[in-house]
Amino acid sequence: MKTRNIKWLHLALALSLGGSGAAFGADVLTGRIDGRLRESGTQAPLPGAKVTLTSPALIGGSKVIATAPDGYFLATDLPPGEYTVQFELEGIKPITRKLVVRQGETSPLNVTWNVESDIEENIVVEYESPGTRPESTQSGAVLSATGQSKLASGRSYQSVAQQVAGVSGGANPDVRGANAIMNRYLIDGMDVTDPVTNTFSANINFDSISSFAIITGGMEAQYNSMGGVINVVSAQGSDEFHADASIYANHYLLSVPPQFGSNLYEGYKPFNTTVRPPTQSYQGNINISGPILKEKLWYALSYQYTNNQASVPAGPPLNLQAPNREFIGHYVRGKLTWAPGSRSRVTLSGLADPASIDFSTFSGSSANALMPFAAPNQRQGGVLGNLTWEYFPTAETTYKAMVGAQSSNISVGPQGIFGGFDLAAIRNTYGDPTLTYDPNRPRHYNDDDGTYWYNYSANNSDTRYTLSTDLSVAHRTTLFGQRHEAQAGFQGRILQRRYSNEIPGGRIYTDAGGGPGEAGLCLPEIGQTAGCYSYRETPAYSTIERGMGAGLYVQDRWKPVDWVTIMPGLRFDYGYTKDGSGRVVAQLAGLGPRLGAVLDLTRDSKTIFSAFYGRSNETLSLLAAANASPGARSDIYLYNTNTRTFEYSSSTGGAGGTLVDRKNHTPPHSDEFLISLRRQIAKNTGLSVEYTYKNLANIWDAVETNQIWDPSGTRVIGYKNGVATSVYQLTRPDSNWIKYQSVDFILDGRPTPELEFYAAYTLSFRYGPGNESMGQLGTGIGQYENPRQAHFYTGYALGDTRHQIKLQGSYTWKGLSIGPSFNFTSGSPQAKIYNTGNPSISGVILRSPVGTTPGTANDPTQIAEFRLPDIITANARVSYDFSELTGQKFAVIADVFNVFNFGTPTAVETVDIVGSNNFGLATSRQQPLRVQLAVRYQY
Repeated sequence: MKTRNIKWLHLALALSLGGSGAAFGADVLTGRIDGRLRESGTQAPLPGAKVTLTSPALIGGSKVIATAPDGYFLATDLPPGEYTVQFELEGIKPITRKLVVRQGETSPLNVTWNVESDIEENIVVEYESPGTRPESTQSGAVLSATGQSKLASGRSYQSVAQQVAGVSGGANPDVRGANAIMNRYLIDGMDVTDPVTNTFSANINFDSISSFAIITGGMEAQYNSMGGVINVVSAQGSDEFHADASIYANHYLLSVPPQFGSNLYEGYKPFNTTVRPPTQSYQGNINISGPILKEKLWYALSYQYTNNQASVPAGPPLNLQAPNREFIGHYVRGKLTWAPGSRSRVTLSGLADPASIDFSTFSGSSANALMPFAAPNQRQGGVLGNLTWEYFPTAETTYKAMVGAQSSNISVGPQGIFGGFDLAAIRNTYGDPTLTYDPNRPRHYNDDDGTYWYNYSANNSDTRYTLSTDLSVAHRTTLFGQRHEAQAGFQGRILQRRYSNEIPGGRIYTDAGGGPGEAGLCLPEIGQTAGCYSYRETPAYSTIERGMGAGLYVQDRWKPVDWVTIMPGLRFDYGYTKDGSGRVVAQLAGLGPRLGAVLDLTRDSKTIFSAFYGRSNETLSLLAAANASPGARSDIYLYNTNTRTFEYSSSTGGAGGTLVDRKNHTPPHSDEFLISLRRQIAKNTGLSVEYTYKNLANIWDAVETNQIWDPSGTRVIGYKNGVATSVYQLTRPDSNWIKYQSVDFILDGRPTPELEFYAAYTLSFRYGPGNESMGQLGTGIGQYENPRQAHFYTGYALGDTRHQIKLQGSYTWKGLSIGPSFNFTSGSPQAKIYNTGNPSISGVILRSPVGTTPGTANDPTQIAEFRLPDIITANARVSYDFSELTGQKFAVIADVFNVFNFGTPTAVETVDIVGSNNFGLATSRQQPLRVQLAVRYQY
């Protein structure tokens, strides 16, 4: 009776204890082993057998459980690694099996035992994954550090995510229809998602990562993400000392010069002798780990130095070589793991990632539009730490508690103030020995050719602070003959953002009508006034935004019969944010039901069908509060050609410049339906087909409410409040939505220890007007600037990637490893943009739907699709591990990126400026073929 009461007590606690956007939960950092123990002759279950698990990854001694009356056993909360599992029955020789546990996965171990044998069996079982995820509705992949060490990659967890089906975009990826600011990022269980932009906010030494979990859909209730979850687990110490050191170098002589023209399909130009700075990169890493007290206290320390330099070919509009973009980063990480007893585990992790970027925008489209004096310098980085306590009072119950804190900063200012120049090189490039940088000179923008001059536009500092907590309890029990795994949790965050900004010289000029280049600028001091048009004057200002959120969730895994798993779940999320004036911007709450079912159709874990529905709500983000905070009032002055003076025209910003919608209480949310059929087709190899439908709705945006447009939508004819200014309301319109559908075909396997591969094809459609969110995605368009333009925004959305093929794998033979990868991505839609021609009018003009060009005016039959070209990327790694010869793990590595040296444009000029022929020109291309050499030593 006492035992039964305890079971009910733990289950009730699990269902009653319960985060804003955090994704931490049971099995996020660990794995599981489950299976059945049967007698080999009769196949009868063997209850009450003692099951002992030992592993170098398991601190605090062995873990002991027992088999249930039906022979079933389940071991949870296992750190990833190699495990020895011993089965014992009184009076019988024990048997032993060995296998591997991976993060976030269940490792099956079904054992038959000849109990009449007097021989002690010790059998090594290579982890034979059926590749079918027999107890999960989740889609995505778990990628190991060992597997990644055999591939040529960008050596960051962000680039690793791109290897998984359903992921597209860049460093902040788009995951199954969601945009780049809808993901969640975790490092060692702590949510490190940026509290303002919802992008990644921390970097980590790549060689210090032990595994990567990329979850793209079908998430249980402990997760709350409208996009994907990228979960990184760093390596911990063990009872043995280990060291890992490596150097990676891509000298510019190992790269093909980027001699491609600016026209869209212009190819390699071998006789272009333009001298340019080198594009190259260097990286050094050191990782050490070991025991402080064996079986009690372990440590792991790491450091990474990164230096990346990038240049782009000279092109329009300046047609002059821009300086290098140079990134220098220092990534430091430390981790302590302590087992005060066999029933508890404590982990303390810390990380710092300071970095600086000279000429920080000179790697893409703006490089050829900025005079070097107008370039920005960026300094970034932060620190974070988290403390996690895990308590296992019984084999069936787990309590977890995590507290964490993070501070991150991005400061952007003039390169001349924070980075400096090679003045002699700039004078030589521009042919002017008198050029000198003045930090107080205002910036000039020449609207005739889109060029920027003399200074950067701002000097700002943006710091974000996060405090987070995560509590959960899980209990596994059998009720009325049916197994349940109930889990409940509470997740909370407290956020703050501090921002300050000033404009060098106090104003920014927009010059027009004087012609291209510096000769067309407004410089009355030297009698040059043909280009005088307007300037915007803004004083310095600062803001502080705050927010807090909490979430509760409950989740059950219920097995009414052995071959069926039902997973009902529910989470509640709440968020509250204030802007810099103390005004409440959002007070949102949302319910997120989850329901999944997994059917083992062939009763052997080899053919799995699963279906899932789930809703995620984004209730806590400081992005809206940051946009709502009253900035300094900007006054716009227009040039009067008659009086030859600038005269006040209008104002933007300041108090009352932004409204908030307090009547709409619907949070941004996604509804996802996922159906999957998975089949094991060979040893350790699975084939799956997945269909996803996702509806993303009520996306945050800023709706302009004051301007009155003429019927053509090309001219402002008045203002509702009588003042010539823009007024925005921050809200979550019902009309701001995206619908996404996809079919994924995935082949994933490791049929032998020497061979592993991953292949995926995705057919997807991304449709709807939700192309932007308060300008954060940088698309240059927004449907709520001009109501007369709204009909142009419903179509295939930006980021619609119709076809994707992803292939990667490796083969190892006697220390020699070859790891090729191939990626094909069909071109994504663009939008042809026309300027309004009036700096006092917000927004841009479209003349045909997003994803098209209008062709001949007023002739809809001339509308044509406007997409980037298809992109093919092929990389390869070849390495040799000398441990086969010397016994020491010393490896030499050669990576080849862009093997075929394609120079396909990755961005084009989308703005059609009157008098300019730059529209459609390539502004960024694939980085040319380059070779990276490395050495790595592991002890």
